[in-house]
Amino acid sequence: GNTVKVTADVRGNLGPIDVILQQTPGTHWLKDRWKAASDMHGTNIPGAHWVQLEFTKGDIVPNHLILDWEAAYADVYVLQGSREGPITGDPPLASNHNDNDNGHNSTSDAVYTLFDGRDKQQRKLYRTVQTSGQSPGVKTTTPLHVIHTINLTTISPERPLRYLRLFILKSAMGWGVSLWQFDVYGYEMDTAS
Repeated sequence: GNTVKVTADVRGNLGPIDVILQQTPGTHWLKDRWKAASDMHGTNIPGAHWVQLEFTKGDIVPNHLILDWEAAYADVYVLQGSREGPITGDPPLASNHNDNDNGHNSTSDAVYTLFDGRDKQQRKLYRTVQTSGQSPGVKTTTPLHVIHTINLTTISPERPLRYLRLFILKSAMGWGVSLWQFDVYGYEMDTAS
């Protein structure tokens, strides 16, 4: 199997970023999730944030992704891929689901968009949302897990990548975003040829 290295733009106040790569989501509310918050009240660290996966043993072709958020989830985010190196900078402007560019970044084919959560059409057609559990210490009904499954088989052309970046533009709840798990499903490319 492939080895995955994960980095993020901020450390946050809970677990280190690599907790999102656990085989199954952890159960410890404080240690088993990454959060872009500055304190235990969930105060958002200002600005956009990113999480980047690097598949160190070769390229993969993803067909679906699962983002297991805590109640402090994001709705507006962009998923980008690259074979050539870590992804930096802001994502391109929203494509408004332009079928002519097939998810490619118009300025460079080295970095391309797999899913653009700024596009309501893409959110409606390619992302499903499920919730489960109850966040501890919260008096109102607040889910412990907000699971986004993104189906890439119908939205993006099948393209290999070595780097995958989740660029989080905005928290849906106003708190610092919090992620239990980031799972990528697909197949590995034979890079020997």
